[in-house]
Amino acid sequence: MSYYMEMVKDLDDSQKLELVAMLVESVKPLRTRTWADIPEEETFADMDKELYTAEEAYELTMKDIKAIYDEHDAV
Repeated sequence: MSYYMEMVKDLDDSQKLELVAMLVESVKPLRTRTWADIPEEETFADMDKELYTAEEAYELTMKDIKAIYDEHDAV
């Protein structure tokens, strides 16, 4: 970055502003859809549609937490 700072240090303010505008334009995201515009089926297409009871969800969560702590203790 210091190399580029040296290159632009002598530019006047309007040239710096033009350079910044060009840089910002170059990194615009390709997709401009918002999260709300994406249908739920597309957003979670790879997600399993299976629903769990509260007890099953608790058991799965606790199993994951236990695995994390067991893995941490093994290190």
